[in-house]
Amino acid sequence: MKRLAATLCLCIPIITPAAGASSLPDHAEANAAPSCASLSTDPRFELKGNPAIKSVTSTIKTTAAPANKQYCNVTLVYGTNPNQNITIAVGLPLSTADGGAGGIEGAWNGRTEGLGGGGCSGNLNVDAAVNAGYVGSGTDGGHSGGDCTPGVNTNHTFNLEFIQDFFRVGIKQQILWSKRIATSYYSKPPSYSYWNGCSTGGRQGYLLAQELGSQLDGVLASAPAMYWTRFQTAQMWGQLAMFNLAGESPSGPIPPAKLVAVQKSAIAACDANDGATDGIIDDPRTCHFSAKANVCGQPGAPAAPACLTPEEATAVDDIWDGPRNKHHDRIWFGLDRGSDFSILDGPTPFALGVTQFEWNLIDPSFAPPSTKWTTVNLGGKDLSYPDVAQAGSRNIADVTDTFGPLDAFRARGGKMLTFVGANDQFIYPRGVINYYRQMAERYQRRGDRTGFEGVQSFYRLFHAPGVGHCGAPIFSLGTTGPWPQNGADFAALVNWVEKGAAPNQVIGQSLSPALSRPLCPYPQTAKYKGTGNVNDAASWSCGGNLETREAVCPDVLVKYKDEVDGPLDYQASAVDPSFCKSRRMAGDDDGRHGSD
Repeated sequence: MKRLAATLCLCIPIITPAAGASSLPDHAEANAAPSCASLSTDPRFELKGNPAIKSVTSTIKTTAAPANKQYCNVTLVYGTNPNQNITIAVGLPLSTADGGAGGIEGAWNGRTEGLGGGGCSGNLNVDAAVNAGYVGSGTDGGHSGGDCTPGVNTNHTFNLEFIQDFFRVGIKQQILWSKRIATSYYSKPPSYSYWNGCSTGGRQGYLLAQELGSQLDGVLASAPAMYWTRFQTAQMWGQLAMFNLAGESPSGPIPPAKLVAVQKSAIAACDANDGATDGIIDDPRTCHFSAKANVCGQPGAPAAPACLTPEEATAVDDIWDGPRNKHHDRIWFGLDRGSDFSILDGPTPFALGVTQFEWNLIDPSFAPPSTKWTTVNLGGKDLSYPDVAQAGSRNIADVTDTFGPLDAFRARGGKMLTFVGANDQFIYPRGVINYYRQMAERYQRRGDRTGFEGVQSFYRLFHAPGVGHCGAPIFSLGTTGPWPQNGADFAALVNWVEKGAAPNQVIGQSLSPALSRPLCPYPQTAKYKGTGNVNDAASWSCGGNLETREAVCPDVLVKYKDEVDGPLDYQASAVDPSFCKSRRMAGDDDGRHGSD
């Protein structure tokens, strides 16, 4: 393998409002009563003529039906150099000057809500926030569409403008400009500022809490695409396992019917682990079902053509286990048992996973639709998966992976909620659990019985069993577990920020099957009371501790940036090695553990 570029440091300058936005007034002139149109035409409001604003419009628009609410739309292009073109959209409920009514000033409720994107795309649709009375904002992150391949130049260097604008500059400017424009339009600053996003929007929420924490009061960041480089590299593990172990061609992986059958078998085998037979695996980390039980001819295996060959069963077990190096140490997490295979392990690889190989190796020849990924083996000679993972960690992960502390956000009094599906088929939920455990250790306080009470004072993670990505159903089965509906998650965040009511549970619901269940702050989970309808939330209560030895210890990761030959890093996983190496069984205590 050729020598890669040196590790990219975080000394890259990040553009902040110090360039362009610093001259904005802290408040509009008294009695200015600006109209929407004047925001982009009157230099007093620091948009027209600002050297950091390449273009700006401000017009009254209407949100989509059926809401059909009029609002002031400000769209600007931010850039401090010829190659930087970040579009930011701000939607403002009409002020009194423009005929708005019903809020604290015009139609405004006094709050801002930043909205996140998905995949490699931004988001310029602010309707959802505006319809609820918030100043809504979004950004394209400096590019249109969802293609991340421009992150690597043809000369095998990083396009750092593209990467930084998408990962941090765009969303930071979105928050700062939306607050400034709101202050100008309503002649008063926002009372509260929020973020609301899932997937990439969840990652964006984490980055803002970590790097712009003094600007936000509340963050709802669910199914976060944090650890971007590491989890997207791991998205290719299953495709490589099928190609290397099951003897499949790049265009012909394990047939979908076989994968659906083994998925159902895993759910059936582990459904009752939590004491309730309800078609849901509460914590897939407790499920150890082997796909070898579905090999054709095994007792209880499905009939052909749904049964597996021995090679296919080995590949499925490897997909569930996740990436490891030659020492069998864990590099990242695998697809949890019970989750859909179809997105990441279907007829073609997931495009962002292939693109991540391009980024890791700084090699545009790996960009999709190239099949050069098939030259990567699981762990042998030449170019192996551990080599690719280590290259990504050393070359770009420090820029993309969103794993910093939350000190400024916590000091401000900010509150954060995250909901994650236990069967997320895109972004393996164990990644955010790993981060949450680290934050629990960082913010642990004296007398903290479970080790999580300190972090729970401002940041709570909710585990949603039987749920796919961002509340999606388990597509192959047509069912889903409990997930907050009708904005119940965001409402819980607002209630915590503004009334001090920390959510001890949030009711999740599903229509297929019809069920309700409390979602509980990790490490608690919903426990069946032993009687009553399993599909009724009244039959469940929050309790227990999912941080058992059985769940935690197998997930300790190999040392970051030393994935090929490094040791297991208990400290970075916030796990006490003595907890894992002792003879105590997982249920012998409350699961509490410290750090080395």
